[in-house]
Amino acid sequence: MSRIYIKIFLGFWLVTIMMLFGSNMIVHFFNLGPDKHLSQQEEDPFDGPGGRLLREVVSDAINYNYDQVEMGLRSMPPWATRHFYIINTDGQDLLEREIPEHIQSFLGNISDDIPFFRKKVGENNLFGRQFSLSDGTVLRLVVFSPKDHSLGWRLFFNNFWHILVLDMIISGAACYYLARYITRDIQTLKTATQKIATGDWDVRIAQEFCDRPGELAELGKAFDNMAIKLQKSMLEQKRLIKDVSHELRSPLARLQVALAIAQQRANSEITGELERIKEAADYLNDVISDILSLPVTEQGSWELNDVVEVSSLITTIVEECLDEASQKQVTLTLTDNLGEALVMTRGNTLVSVFDNIIRNAIRYTLDNSPVTILLDRNSDGDPQITVSDSGPGVAEEHLADIFEPFFRTDEARDRKSGGYGLGLAIAQRTVLHHSGSIQAKNNLVRGLSITITLPESVEFS
Repeated sequence: MSRIYIKIFLGFWLVTIMMLFGSNMIVHFFNLGPDKHLSQQEEDPFDGPGGRLLREVVSDAINYNYDQVEMGLRSMPPWATRHFYIINTDGQDLLEREIPEHIQSFLGNISDDIPFFRKKVGENNLFGRQFSLSDGTVLRLVVFSPKDHSLGWRLFFNNFWHILVLDMIISGAACYYLARYITRDIQTLKTATQKIATGDWDVRIAQEFCDRPGELAELGKAFDNMAIKLQKSMLEQKRLIKDVSHELRSPLARLQVALAIAQQRANSEITGELERIKEAADYLNDVISDILSLPVTEQGSWELNDVVEVSSLITTIVEECLDEASQKQVTLTLTDNLGEALVMTRGNTLVSVFDNIIRNAIRYTLDNSPVTILLDRNSDGDPQITVSDSGPGVAEEHLADIFEPFFRTDEARDRKSGGYGLGLAIAQRTVLHHSGSIQAKNNLVRGLSITITLPESVEFS
């Protein structure tokens, strides 16, 4: 259940319960019924919980004989029986209780000629009634109602609790399906939007909305049109970058050849200028090479046709990086808790991923500081590789952006230290094509950690 579903469900249900509870309270406390109306009620200081209790006891008792009434009284809850006395013709309470003096004096007002009498005594309202049972036995009932409202509330819950419980169950079921119906379409849109955000441009929802009312069906079609246009735009952008890069490579290659010839024939006066031209040409060539390395195909069409052992692969890469690390007096520490782990891959694509991340860590870490590589398994048992440096780290708001092509933080704007912002973009797309994940987070003290998780090959494990 989504949060919006729970909010709608609880909102509808609470409003329904409040309406049912309020309507029952009005019916009870204002003594309303099918043949009564609020406008017909008159203020009566003697009416209230005591009068209601008297009517309920009498209406129930007249249908039974003496023995049945006595048995029924003994089964009643104490909170109810302590508010009334039923006296037989011998002047004894049916529950064998001692009758208070003020009740004894009040009984004198009730007779065959005056079967109903009420009176206010101190803080209590007294109600008296003489009635006959089904076997002809004559009884007298005296009810005293306290000034507080506790008796009224007890009568309310005693009379209506079963109705309220039933209403809550019925309304809860109705609100459950109503909230489910309302949020179903919202959940469909949310799921589809999340898929598009992860790069799944093939998601469509118009078919699911075809049986909905007009506005929702139009919304589904509009969403699909948006997804189609976005997909087309992204593919055209990727193809344009690739095509432009291919077109640039040929004249760049000719430029580099001409530059090499010019360097051989040049005198010392222009050697510096030619060297700067060569550096710019080499940089442009590297940018084009990395652009062409960006995976453009969809994940499903990217066939993994090879197997690599992760521990051995990373150990080899670390050994090749030792010379570069020693130039900055950086200590490379490899901790292998993984053991043998085989993953499906394609050619040597994973080599470039780990090589780029480890060399980035060496480049950005401070001189005379460590770079650690931890090989372990995640909670699902899949291989997990974490590379941590001791550099300046990345601002929290840019942790996701560093995987975007050509993105560089302010600290990495110059080309010598920051590159051109394609290495991590290539690494992310390559890892995603391996059905893995890559994440970046800042260390607690200093530096950045890149964590890569890859699914272990079931066929070869």
